[in-house]
Amino acid sequence: MKKNIIKLTSIFKALSDENRLKIIHLVYKKNLRCKLDKCGQCEDLACMKFLAKHLKIGFPTISHHVKELKNAGIIIIKKEGRWSYLQINPESLGEIALFAKTFGGKAPKRSLFSFKLSSDLTLNP
Repeated sequence: MKKNIIKLTSIFKALSDENRLKIIHLVYKKNLRCKLDKCGQCEDLACMKFLAKHLKIGFPTISHHVKELKNAGIIIIKKEGRWSYLQINPESLGEIALFAKTFGGKAPKRSLFSFKLSSDLTLNP
């Protein structure tokens, strides 16, 4: 039980930053689109350069946020040559869902995210 609480605390701390939430959302959307296109290796996979470009924040800042997400087990980094591609770790997000489910309630009717690839990612009010 204590081990689970420590793991969840680590996950929630990592998710407590707006930029990290945006990174997770971008990684999910990019990887989903790539899988739907069934292209295998393509430029649509989320890499650090992609994240820096779309979030309009510096590479060192992206690197810091990605490291925090990786340490919490939320994302997985796959290296291919000099490129690092990011994927969501479904196990950690499953832990959050399981934790939330213990309190009951229903899923919201709409997402908190408004996502347009050509513009900034924003949180809905």
